[in-house]
Amino acid sequence: MATPVDKAASVFQLLEAGSKQGYIGENISQLEHALQAAQLATQEGADNETVLAALLHDIGQFCSAKELRRMLVEDIGSDDIDVGAVGHEKLGAEYLRKVGFSEKVCELVESHVVAKRYLTATEPQYYEALSKASKLSLKFQGGPFTPDEALAFEHDVLFKQKVQLRKWDDAAKIVDLVTPGLDASTESEKRQQNNLFGKSYKDIVQIIDSMGVSSFRSKQLYEWMYTKGTTMFQDMGNIPKDLKQRLEEKYVIDYGRVLDNQLSEDETRKMLIQFDNDPRASVETVFIPTTYRGTLCVSSQVGCSLSCTFCHTGTQKLYRNLTPAEIAGQYMVAAWIAGDYPQKENQVRKVSNIVFMGQGEPLYNFRNVSAAIELLTDPKGIGLAPWRITISTSGVAPLIPRIASELRVGLAVSLHSADNDLRSEIMPINKTYPLPMLMQSCAEFVKLASPKNRRITFEYVMLDGVNDSDLDAKRLARLIKGLPAHVNLIPFNPWPGSAYKSSSPERVEEFCRTVESLGIYASVRQPRGDDILAACGQLKSDYDNNSVEPHATA
Repeated sequence: MATPVDKAASVFQLLEAGSKQGYIGENISQLEHALQAAQLATQEGADNETVLAALLHDIGQFCSAKELRRMLVEDIGSDDIDVGAVGHEKLGAEYLRKVGFSEKVCELVESHVVAKRYLTATEPQYYEALSKASKLSLKFQGGPFTPDEALAFEHDVLFKQKVQLRKWDDAAKIVDLVTPGLDASTESEKRQQNNLFGKSYKDIVQIIDSMGVSSFRSKQLYEWMYTKGTTMFQDMGNIPKDLKQRLEEKYVIDYGRVLDNQLSEDETRKMLIQFDNDPRASVETVFIPTTYRGTLCVSSQVGCSLSCTFCHTGTQKLYRNLTPAEIAGQYMVAAWIAGDYPQKENQVRKVSNIVFMGQGEPLYNFRNVSAAIELLTDPKGIGLAPWRITISTSGVAPLIPRIASELRVGLAVSLHSADNDLRSEIMPINKTYPLPMLMQSCAEFVKLASPKNRRITFEYVMLDGVNDSDLDAKRLARLIKGLPAHVNLIPFNPWPGSAYKSSSPERVEEFCRTVESLGIYASVRQPRGDDILAACGQLKSDYDNNSVEPHATA
């Protein structure tokens, strides 16, 4: 008889088989469709069960009716399911139940077609946006709900998740969209289980309780890791020797491995940090010291899926999301190098501010970025003020208000054009979240943000002959007028193979004056670290195990 492990493995074998099957009516495979749906769920901060349901929602499509009948019959012991009389969502949900997935996962999978019937009945524009194949299949799925059916569905406990899953299903049809593989993030999370760094205070309490140790040891351990920056259990003076040994046997405290550490002529420092001893899992982090603050530019993903045409990171395919430990670990590495650790009494932080402007789109890794920010701002630990942290997004509109309401940090928007067509050309994400939707989300952010975080920084790279005309400046001022805003003009920083040139200094200054004359505060960002490819838009972490040896440059 098959074990639960065997059964779970069979699910992922079906997913792998989906790479060979086309998704009906679209130019992507079933596997690509499943991975895209799961990525959308992850990006919007869905819980693990909902992400699983997004990944597995079409599991009933991944094998033939004959194979499904065989598997189901083996599980329930009789041939009482008429494959073909019910839809793939019912078969898929039943199969997942027999394998042992939670009822929430199964119910979400079972209802994603029902949600389609609801949306076609309640949102006229929804039906018009469906593909031809989806419109055709609707006829065989029962058609739009009646008013009574729609009302009944709205009282479902999982109503919101079911509708959202359907919308992710509809959106997951993008040709050539890069998504992490099935194993990339999963394997990383498994390896991170024995890393205490990245665990929240609540996690540490649970770990200490499970070891049968007095709960006050949780606070001591947490302070050693996050307040004092200790990575060796043997250095934790007030932790009993036997507990140190037990912790050492099972856990590590790991920020990541510094492979390269370069210092620019202007004191900007770029670090290449590798995680999990995986040559592909490396990111670049940049520390920019000034007279009044020290700003750390951190990465949130290995690579990027957005393919903005002017950005070097966009040429590096997305490998995987970074975990909370890997995001916060970049801060700890920089803080140690800068001299913030070990902490001294009345010490002023040299790494005082953090901006999520490194590799990746932070809002496409919302859950892990959220958890990392919670670690960075926890008064019991690292204790950075939320207003000292800024998230920069390319425009993932639905999640922008949550930066204010949940994360309580600042917002920067990589705008780069106030013309919708041009922005779609240089930033493909604009096709998904066009400027009107983006600006509506920015207005919502302002309503929800605290007074210290209300002002939005709009980043605008200056590309010669592309987006730097007087008309472009006037469009920009009109677009953001009425918002508490600051425009940060960024002369384009060239990188190997780039197709653009920077606007001339004179053109940048004239553009800045035009924007300011229309009532918008604007400034020009001075390039920092461009001699070591550490300036804005230049980061990329392709790593060849034979080409870089770990070292430090003082």
